[in-house]
Amino acid sequence: MPRAPRIDIEDGWHHVMNRGIDHGDTFLDDSDRIEMCQRLGDVFDRFGIETHAYCLLDNHFHFLWHCPHGGLSAGMQRLGSLYTRHVNDRLGRDGALFRGRFHSRLIADEAHLVATVRYIHRNALDVKGVDRVRNYRWSSHRAYLGLRTPPPWLVTEHVFRGWSTPEIDQFIERPLDASPLARGCDVETLIATIELVLSERGLGSARRLGAVARQVALAWMVDEVGLPDSALMDAFGIDRPGALRTAISRARALLRSEPALIDVQSRAISLLAPWRLHRGSDPCCNQRAARAAS
Repeated sequence: MPRAPRIDIEDGWHHVMNRGIDHGDTFLDDSDRIEMCQRLGDVFDRFGIETHAYCLLDNHFHFLWHCPHGGLSAGMQRLGSLYTRHVNDRLGRDGALFRGRFHSRLIADEAHLVATVRYIHRNALDVKGVDRVRNYRWSSHRAYLGLRTPPPWLVTEHVFRGWSTPEIDQFIERPLDASPLARGCDVETLIATIELVLSERGLGSARRLGAVARQVALAWMVDEVGLPDSALMDAFGIDRPGALRTAISRARALLRSEPALIDVQSRAISLLAPWRLHRGSDPCCNQRAARAAS
C-alpha cells in the first residue's frame, strides 16, 4: 500500500518527531545536541523554517516547525542527512541513524498549538534526574522563561502572546486534570497526541497510526469520560448507533489485546492542555475545523 502524501503547505505549522533506528540512541553526548541545534539554524537559513519549540531526548526528538514557504520534507531531509553524517563521521560508523520516515502532524488551531508546545517541553520529564521542565538544558522551555537567549532560528514570541513568564512556567510544569477534555475539547487534537505517542514508542508500525489512535481515543472517551452516544457520534464522525457500538467494541478489544496502549492513552491525556486555560481560544469542540485542517 503506498504511503499517504506528506502534508506540506505554505504557512503550515507541524509537530515533527523522529526516533533512532531500532530504538537506538540518536544523541550520544552534548556535542551531538549542539550539532542538531546548528542544523536547525541551517534549515532556517536555507528554507525559512522557524522552530517554535524543541526537545532533544536520547533516542528521539520533537520540533514545532512553522514553514512559511513550505519545505517541510526538504528541511527534514537536509537536517537528517547532515546530522547523520556528523554522527557517523564522529563515531566511524555508517548507515542510517533514524528510522526511515519522520512523523509529522499538521497543527489544527491555536489550542492545538499551545498543547503541542506543552507536549514537547514536558518530554524532558522522561529524562532521569529531571524533576522540573525548566531544569532540562536541551529544550526550548528555558528560552521561553528568559533563562537563556534564544538563538536566531528559535521563535518564542508567537505561541504565548499575552502570557506572563510565571503563567507559561506554571502551564508547562504543573500536572493537569484531564477533566477539561470531558467538558469540551478538540477530539482531533486528542487523536493527534495519541498518534504522536504511538510514533514515539514505535507502536502501530504495521498499521495506520491514525486508525489506532482513533480507537484509543474512543475507548478513553467511553470508559473514562462517559460521553453520551450522540456526542461520541458527532465527535468521531459516526452516523449510526449500531456503527458506534461496533466501534466501541473494537476499541475496547484492542486495548485488552495490547496493554501497552493503555499506557500510551494515559501519557497522551497527561500531556494535553486544558483548553480553557488558553485565553482567547474557544473551549467548545470545533470538529469540522479540526478535520478540515488535518
